[in-house]
Amino acid sequence: MFEISWSELLILAVVVLIFVGPKDLPVFFNTLGKYMGALRRQANEFKRHFEDAMREAEMENLRKELDGMREEFSKSAHEAERSVGDAVNEAGNSIKAAEASADAASTQPMQGEAPALAKSEAPVPASPEPASAPKSGA
Repeated sequence: MFEISWSELLILAVVVLIFVGPKDLPVFFNTLGKYMGALRRQANEFKRHFEDAMREAEMENLRKELDGMREEFSKSAHEAERSVGDAVNEAGNSIKAAEASADAASTQPMQGEAPALAKSEAPVPASPEPASAPKSGA
């Protein structure tokens, strides 16, 4: 981390021993430990806040992506519903047109054929009685 070698640590310890003195050295290390602990807590708290902010930003990005996907899905579903509805309407119209043309075809006679009603309404010839037939009994 700081890349301090053992020889540099030894020199630092001798300088601290000379300036602080052997009598106040335990108090100095105790105070130094308290400050180091406070510094670590603040660094960890900063790191935690930073990570929370990053998670929150990631969550916001995910939320935006999910909203975009939801909108896309909604649009696709709406388009699919509209397409299916159009297809159903078109099929219904085709069925109605086919029924209408079938009804029209059944009411109109085919070419070369007498109308069906005309056949049934045509006079049926009566069986002719021979006029020249002798009447019996005269």
